[in-house]
Amino acid sequence: MALFRIEFCVKTLADALVGRKYKICGFDGQADKVLLRFFELGFLTGEEVRIVATSLQKKVFLIEIRGYVLSVRRSLLSKVQVKDA
Repeated sequence: MALFRIEFCVKTLADALVGRKYKICGFDGQADKVLLRFFELGFLTGEEVRIVATSLQKKVFLIEIRGYVLSVRRSLLSKVQVKDA
């Protein structure tokens, strides 16, 4: 019986597929202004997120988290590591 569980984050939200649910499992990079703003918006480890839609060029994503929808650039979402929910 294992005393701890190792979870692997295999993708970022920038690589996520539309309509699927994911669970946030970490963040890439140091604590900068962007990550602090993500924390304020509810992007916390363990939160469930869903990709609602993307722009035609897949540069902007609509993300549903905690019951509201956000529009976020792909470059910023590459800092959020997720796994399948």
